[in-house]
Amino acid sequence: MKPPIIENPRGATRTQRYGQGLLTAVFWVILVLLLRPLLTLGAWLVGGHLLFQTLGQSGGLSGIFRVPFVYLLVVALIGVVLIGWATYNLLRFRNNERRTRQPDPVTAAQLAGFFGVAEAKVRHWQGSRRIVMSHDELGRPGEG
Repeated sequence: MKPPIIENPRGATRTQRYGQGLLTAVFWVILVLLLRPLLTLGAWLVGGHLLFQTLGQSGGLSGIFRVPFVYLLVVALIGVVLIGWATYNLLRFRNNERRTRQPDPVTAAQLAGFFGVAEAKVRHWQGSRRIVMSHDELGRPGEG
């Protein structure tokens, strides 16, 4: 069975594909950097005898307790920045609703013109309770 998500990489431009690949790589690097403390802990568990040497080099237990404190401090600072930004936007746009007009509904004729099918077929699709669609190589719809 095919997945229900339409994936057509040929429909994207080269810039979009490379940009998506670059963005994916950046987030994988960020994920690995975030998981680095867990990887270090796993390495400590595998080489437990090195734990005592590491404790001696980092100032003993006080060095170990300093790291979570720094993490908590960074998380708190990020939280303060995000709450500040949300408060700023709330105050700035409090009584300023720019979306006053609802868009006009799309008619069956407009849908038929967009998809290149007969208007009667669109009306049949809209009146159906359940419909299975298939698409050709160019992405045009048809009943499956």
